[in-house]
Amino acid sequence: MSNRTDWLYEAKFGLFVHWTTHSRPMEGDKKPHADAIKDFQLDKFVSQVVESGAKFLFFTITHADMFVPFPLPELDEIIEGYTSHRDLITELADRLDPHGIRLMFYFNGEGSTTPGYMEKTKFWEEPEYHAEICDKLTEAISKRYGKRIHGWWIDCCYEPPICKGRGTRYDYKRYAEALRAGNPDSVVAFNFRGVEPWGCDWGRGISDYQAGEENDLSFLPNGRFSGEGDTQWFGLCWMDDFWVHEKPGTPTPVHSNEKVLDYINKVKAGGGVFAYNVAPYQEGIISEPTMEQLRWLKAHGVTE
Repeated sequence: MSNRTDWLYEAKFGLFVHWTTHSRPMEGDKKPHADAIKDFQLDKFVSQVVESGAKFLFFTITHADMFVPFPLPELDEIIEGYTSHRDLITELADRLDPHGIRLMFYFNGEGSTTPGYMEKTKFWEEPEYHAEICDKLTEAISKRYGKRIHGWWIDCCYEPPICKGRGTRYDYKRYAEALRAGNPDSVVAFNFRGVEPWGCDWGRGISDYQAGEENDLSFLPNGRFSGEGDTQWFGLCWMDDFWVHEKPGTPTPVHSNEKVLDYINKVKAGGGVFAYNVAPYQEGIISEPTMEQLRWLKAHGVTE
């Protein structure tokens, strides 16, 4: 019997990219995000993703800000100035597809650093209304990209006490339906507990794989479906800068090549999937030290 995550299980290894409004350039001052989207060095970025051997790529379409790198009229209706004329996602998906690399989205519907967004979506006073906005936006995005998008990783669905007063606002079954509106085969995960969300059972029967966010390389699968709610086991860890390249300097791997190789091999042997989080520069370029580690890992069989 087939499972929606079969391709993800077979992929084993991919990249998770936090490229956001907070990303800093290689040198000089940070550009407004609209300009950064226009100037995103897609050729270089895609060549680096291909060179890494990744079988899938998660890309942040929102993070702290509700600023999406593509046109989205449904967001313009809520707040102006946070969409892009350039459709970076269509360009990216179409460039990755010939290489067999599947594109997936990271989405955070809070918009906590976007002036006025939480107020306009009644984040605090009417949580259910805010949830409906998230459903509306993600359904529109899903329909826009259809089969170009193969999955979603939804952040900030936290349970108490980590939620810090946010509460459980989402109808997860309805949310998942919105996420799959354009592609019923999309794999979906909700991040229920923030960092190290191991052992949470809220997504049973709804999530396809666990969010698997961790701060180190210590969690291992106990079988393919040993993720939260008996889902596909999936691990995600920041591997150079802390998720996003927010500070001056060069993103550099925090773990040795040998440690990363040993960990990922254990994940694969246990039936799991691992996503290596990179923090590119604002230009959309992955740092050379990080690329050196990715090349080394590929040469030692991590992507096989």
